[in-house]
Amino acid sequence: MPELRFDFTTADWVVFAPLRKLRPHTHRRGPSNGGPDPLGGHPCPFCPGNESLTPHVIDQETEGGRWTIRVVPNKFPALQIEEPHERFADGPVFQRMGGCGAHEVVIETPEHTAWLANQPVEHIQRLIAVLHRRYVDLLRDRRFRAVIVFKNHGERAGTSLRHPHWQIIATPVIPRLLQWKHLQAQEHFNRTGVCLYDQILNEELRAQTRVIASNDEFVAFLPYAGHLPFECWIVPRRPQAGFGLLQPSQQLPLARLVKWVLARLHVGLDDPDFNLTIDTVAREDEEEPYFRWHIRILPRLTTTAGFELGSGVSINTVLPEEGAEFLRAGSADAP
Repeated sequence: MPELRFDFTTADWVVFAPLRKLRPHTHRRGPSNGGPDPLGGHPCPFCPGNESLTPHVIDQETEGGRWTIRVVPNKFPALQIEEPHERFADGPVFQRMGGCGAHEVVIETPEHTAWLANQPVEHIQRLIAVLHRRYVDLLRDRRFRAVIVFKNHGERAGTSLRHPHWQIIATPVIPRLLQWKHLQAQEHFNRTGVCLYDQILNEELRAQTRVIASNDEFVAFLPYAGHLPFECWIVPRRPQAGFGLLQPSQQLPLARLVKWVLARLHVGLDDPDFNLTIDTVAREDEEEPYFRWHIRILPRLTTTAGFELGSGVSINTVLPEEGAEFLRAGSADAP
């Protein structure tokens, strides 16, 4: 069963999830819907006709009597709703807690090789609505402190099944990285009375050198101090601390910008592996003014090596100004 153990040297929790080692690894390109995967002849569990291979449906979108988006519990969860929430001490510096949480899979399309960058905007809008619905619903469980919404695309990004999907993990603690980002934003707000992310957005709009696309609701840019080559952020123009505050009227503009950015990365960088995360606040801070939720798209073009792991300092081989110019040059179409 999963559990969390506290690492006093980093002041962070580590999730131990033995079930994760049983998950399949079928990231390589395979046949069309329902066909066997390339690593042993097993059918894809996310394709139509194979619904019995996944756990029960939590949520779904349908059209013409068929599902277009499905949400199911992860068959190999990092955390589980049924696990205990209590904390235990095995010594003064050995502390653990039950692996209580939630781990869901959002199967974003019935089509085995329909990448998100190539999907109709209307489908991406429905997908965003489902992600938002699940985020809001999970936060109703008072045991959960944070909800992490993310997508892994490609082997280098850590995907285990090639069929397009997202994952949502709710945790009973706030991960250290999120705590640190929130703390920096809180301290900036306490010093200046201004949201740090508001200032970043305003400065990027003023400079324009790193902005790659925008519409009335969202702005996409390569951040001034991005950690990875071609790292992209999509930030709402509205002051919203938490993803849960996303309004229905914002979903279509967000879908248009997500599609445009992913399409530019897909074409310009030859379908790179990438991670996509939705950065947001912890449950109790949804209405606080110090933060602004945003999407980060992180292409996996380089390998994290000894210096980065030993120091925590990133080495980025592409200046964001040059990366933005490259992506803007690829298309004149407005998102």
